[in-house]
Amino acid sequence: MIKVFGSPLCPHCVSCKEFLEKNNVAFEYIDITGSIRALKQFLALRDHSSAYDDAKREGYIGIPTLVLEDGSICFDYEEWLKGEETSKVAVVESGQSCNIDGTGC
Repeated sequence: MIKVFGSPLCPHCVSCKEFLEKNNVAFEYIDITGSIRALKQFLALRDHSSAYDDAKREGYIGIPTLVLEDGSICFDYEEWLKGEETSKVAVVESGQSCNIDGTGC
């Protein structure tokens, strides 16, 4: 099962969590702002992985972070899901559409 490091204070993390849930992806969500233990776990990963070099250089935290089953780190959850060949669920907020992806006729 993949792990997702994030925070409910981060809008990108909230979107990531909702996206994975809508697409029925099994994951463990680790709220780095929910406990010191979770924060330390994330910081240990961030401090020792070159995947975070750009985030650190630009002054970003580096969340949401997906840690895949093979241990690799992914920041783009939508691209990862496409790579898994899992179909994205398009949600139409209101109105009707002719196309399955929610766009117009």
